[in-house]
Amino acid sequence: MKGFFAKDSVLKVVSFVIAVLLWFYIIAVVDPSVDITVKDIPIRYQNQAMLEERGLSLIADPDASVELKISGSRKKIANIDNKNIYATVDLANMTKVGTFSLPISISVPYEYDEIISKNPYNASVVIDKVVTAERPVSVFASGSVANGYIADEPVPSVKTVTLKGASTLVEKVRGVAAMLDFDGRSAEIKDKSQLYFVDANGKIIDERDNIYSIVKMNVESVEIVCPVFKVKTVPIVIDNSSLKSDYKVSVQPSNVTIYAENEILSEITEIMAARIDVAKLKEEGVQTVGLVIPEGVSMRDGITEITIKAEKRN
Repeated sequence: MKGFFAKDSVLKVVSFVIAVLLWFYIIAVVDPSVDITVKDIPIRYQNQAMLEERGLSLIADPDASVELKISGSRKKIANIDNKNIYATVDLANMTKVGTFSLPISISVPYEYDEIISKNPYNASVVIDKVVTAERPVSVFASGSVANGYIADEPVPSVKTVTLKGASTLVEKVRGVAAMLDFDGRSAEIKDKSQLYFVDANGKIIDERDNIYSIVKMNVESVEIVCPVFKVKTVPIVIDNSSLKSDYKVSVQPSNVTIYAENEILSEITEIMAARIDVAKLKEEGVQTVGLVIPEGVSMRDGITEITIKAEKRN
């Protein structure tokens, strides 16, 4: 028998078995106290409605979190995680504007021995006054309509929106924008678009920014209407019948690109120039005259005048 236990391998097996049995005993019967660390516990803010009643608004980091180290029975705290621990900051006593360091209260729905550490201990919050302000609505267009077409000015269903929120954040919003993608379209566009804040540099503020949860708009989306017209290039015609054939006449530009409703555009084959002052043209050799633009017709390049040159032939 002594020889059996003297064998090194047998001793190792026996030692292992005893160790396992002791471990099970300690865990199942003794249930020792352990320390666990729970990270990324989100901070919640209580009594924000009371702030609003006082004309105040909370500005706080939406990603702020707490890390706890808790000790207690292994069995009792084994299931603790950041989803069932509540870290709260009470705003009930906030009555004025300023930056404050407020205590973070911890609620753990399990029996535990103690909270060994809490980081951070306090939460830094900014209390600001609530203001309202009007901001203009712009349309930010991207892409191009179909080849041979042109988009007119996009028109949003509302011209201004009302903002309400913390004054320092409302001040950062200089306008509101709706997005429109022309996307190769060839007919009138009617789109619904979400509204975004625009900063002092004329750039869209990322929708993930905390400002969207603090500053509210009285409308969150708008309808956008944008006419899309077919374009057409036509010659410019001048009445130079009173000039003798010994004059060479040139027109700059000789063609223009126009757009209009289809039924109007189909009837247009040319654009007439206004009447020429022949005596002045002969004398000076150059004359600028306007174009006679039919009702309902627009000029793609904004050209409303032409230059006429008259040179006497040798």
